[in-house]
Amino acid sequence: MITGGTNGIGKALAARLASEGHRVAVVGRSPTAPKGVELIRGDLSTVAGTTAVADEVAARFDVVDHLVLGAGRFNPRRVVTADDLEHTFALHAVSRFLLVERLLPALPTTAVVVSVCGVAGLRGPGIQWNDLALTSKYRPFRAVSQAARAADLLGAGFADRHPNSAIRYVLHNPMFVNSGLGTQVGGLRGKALDAVARLFARNVTDAAAQVHQFLTNPPTTPLTASRAGTPINLNRPEFDQTTAAHLYTVMDSITAR
Repeated sequence: MITGGTNGIGKALAARLASEGHRVAVVGRSPTAPKGVELIRGDLSTVAGTTAVADEVAARFDVVDHLVLGAGRFNPRRVVTADDLEHTFALHAVSRFLLVERLLPALPTTAVVVSVCGVAGLRGPGIQWNDLALTSKYRPFRAVSQAARAADLLGAGFADRHPNSAIRYVLHNPMFVNSGLGTQVGGLRGKALDAVARLFARNVTDAAAQVHQFLTNPPTTPLTASRAGTPINLNRPEFDQTTAAHLYTVMDSITAR
């Protein structure tokens, strides 16, 4: 199952897996999916929408062998969800937490969860614990930084959250990929970004191949962090276990509401 699988890296990965004979499902708001891929339409920016997606997946599939979390969006302006959450954080962090928690019964001990983007590479103030909705000061990259840091911490804290689980959690940032981000950025800046990406960035097929490796040759350790295939030291402060446990408590509170 691949979230954000109707475009970019997720779409390329879904198409490749389907061509290899795997049963693949993608989650997205697009009305179309790659050939041979099952589509689950849903809105992962809300707790209710994410819960509905998880329930449909659980009803449709007895087992979810692997889970790739790739849904995300760059918002030039602050967007507030129906849960009064900042949209970037809701989509990139809250939905990932909720999907994994609700799909755990369907994930076998051999499962790999791959969370795409994040991996301690974004500068910025990080998580604004007293203002997760970024009401006082919104900046697009501040929102992305916060959501990415949270996604990293979800991976860092997963083993402590579920000490009896053998699931492998992978944090992966493909780095600069020509995935059409400029369309989300918009304006002249977005057009310039896409032009640079066409010249210097990796294509989505190559980026998807790295995620494919995590699924076909799973790591042996509970947590792996990678930037474009280069391992990241897990002793970095961005993976602090106490902070991760605090985030899980916050996520429990958000989703309980």
